[in-house]
Amino acid sequence: MITAAQARRRFLLLTGLRWSATGLVIPVQVLLYAVRGLDLPTIGLLMALYSGIVVVLELPTGGLADQLGRRFTMLIALVFLVATPLIAAFAQVWWHFAVAAVTSGVGRALGSGPVEAWYVDTVRAADPTASLRTGISWGWAVECVGLGGAAIVGGALPQFFRGLPDDGLITPISVPALAAAGVATVSLVAHAVLMKETRRPAAVGVRAAVRSVPSQITQGVRLAARDPVIRLLVARTAAFGLAINTLETLAPLQFAELLGGAERGAAAYGLLAAGAFLGTAAGAVSAPALCRIRPSAPLSVAAVGTALSTVALAVLALTAAGIGGFALAAVAYLGAYVLSGPSGPLADEALHERVSERERATIFSVASLALQLGGFVGALAISRLAASAGYEYGWLAAALALAGAVIVTVRAGRASRAVASTRETVSTLR
Repeated sequence: MITAAQARRRFLLLTGLRWSATGLVIPVQVLLYAVRGLDLPTIGLLMALYSGIVVVLELPTGGLADQLGRRFTMLIALVFLVATPLIAAFAQVWWHFAVAAVTSGVGRALGSGPVEAWYVDTVRAADPTASLRTGISWGWAVECVGLGGAAIVGGALPQFFRGLPDDGLITPISVPALAAAGVATVSLVAHAVLMKETRRPAAVGVRAAVRSVPSQITQGVRLAARDPVIRLLVARTAAFGLAINTLETLAPLQFAELLGGAERGAAAYGLLAAGAFLGTAAGAVSAPALCRIRPSAPLSVAAVGTALSTVALAVLALTAAGIGGFALAAVAYLGAYVLSGPSGPLADEALHERVSERERATIFSVASLALQLGGFVGALAISRLAASAGYEYGWLAAALALAGAVIVTVRAGRASRAVASTRETVSTLR
């Protein structure tokens, strides 16, 4: 049997490999579209296609992971995630990229929860009383370090291949995609070797598993709606999705304006985006230490971090209104990520504590769907508001969404403590 410590080490290694492959492509994805002659409206449609695939498949794939097993589902996801950068690297016309968008969306939906669910199941099998907080916090940190570090490498790689023609089958901009395919292949092998499931329900055939997915989804959605803690945490996740989308959409445009040019803005944003990933990692790692301040109320710690992130968004609104310059905006941008770092793993831990092995992946797919839907609303509403009224109003709307997240996080903490108190009382009476 895999011990809790072994499970944590494997979880961190697999998480790092998985997200490093994604990080390599982040700096060049849009540039690769442009090199192949795609215009901005077409690029927007491709991004919408990816988001739509993830939204549609998020719940069914979560149910599939609960039926077929974490390992099998993740290996299928990685096949798609190996294919995606390969297709993108050699794509020549829009429909090639459309195929890559579909495979990327399928891989993202399939892989959004199985590894963390596997980690929790394995730790619980080895030691039912073991704490999940450290492993989940470090998992968030490793994910962010993988994304940030790989993004720096992916942005630098084209500089070493300037001799390749811009109109050839392989261009300097497509090299990071080939590197991502290589890392994704290593990740596939590592998952196959290291992700051993300690116990599963009776073997289920693929057809039977697919047929049972609708009932699994129904059960998960009902649980999310019925359980007050899960319901509030899912609402919190949706608010975060809106805020993150606002950061990713408005920040590069505002930085370009503050620095007086798109080129300077893009270079600055690339470094700040990597810093944001690393800052989130630092914040996530600090979660266990921060919880020592209030050991019985981890969601209160998460609420404080979210509140501080709300302040950072408000500061970005001030810089958009002309108060302060680029330096203040950059500090606020990084602060929004760093300060929110502890809240993510603490909210995840609270979700894990509320569900059993049977519906764990499904519930996390519900949360991931909420994140995607929040981002979708942000993409439509915040961008339109910022374009018509000004960036400062877009930032204020995102800050209001995060303020709502603070309220529901506090309420989730109270509900969680109330449930725990009731259980203790019942146990004492028995």
